[in-house]
Amino acid sequence: MAWLRDSYWDEFLRITRLLQHFGYLKAGELSAAGRLVATLRHDNELLVARVVFSGVLNRLTAPELAALLSCLSEPSREGDSHYSWTLLKQLPHLQKRLQAMGRLAHELYEVQQSSHVTLPVSVQVGYLAAAYRWTHGEDDWTQVVREAYGGHEGDLIRAFRRLIDLCRQLAESPEVKPALQERLWQAVSALDRGIVFESALI
Repeated sequence: MAWLRDSYWDEFLRITRLLQHFGYLKAGELSAAGRLVATLRHDNELLVARVVFSGVLNRLTAPELAALLSCLSEPSREGDSHYSWTLLKQLPHLQKRLQAMGRLAHELYEVQQSSHVTLPVSVQVGYLAAAYRWTHGEDDWTQVVREAYGGHEGDLIRAFRRLIDLCRQLAESPEVKPALQERLWQAVSALDRGIVFESALI
């Protein structure tokens, strides 16, 4: 069993070096970003923290914020990303923010590879258009599914529940700036309604 113990220790050291590289851990103490990483219950927590502290999410409306954060949730199972790219062409400022997130993800992936650390890191747009439209106040759920997602509505509901959970976690974190917290709560309220809200009661 010694080899197993050594394996875990080696992995711990590799992750520690990764945290130090990005300034999440300094002289044995967690930075603000490090504390956020430590409290998040999310598969993509390192990237989420990088995005939050990069300023990419600053000065966005609630629908824009929900749209971008949806890109950090699980990969879309059936959704058609065509809808999201069509929307992004209409919102070039949002497309620039998404590109910035992509660069952060790529850098994180490269550092993880060189550090021999395998942790989830991904940015995907399968839910972006649906998240934007639903958070913007679209009332016709069937239309959102058909015209902004294209996949199974159950998958979209599950994705929105995960997105709501992520927004809540960030909104409740003392490490997140108050202005961003306010927008996050707005996103939660706009997302958690109708069939999305009712699904949590089942």
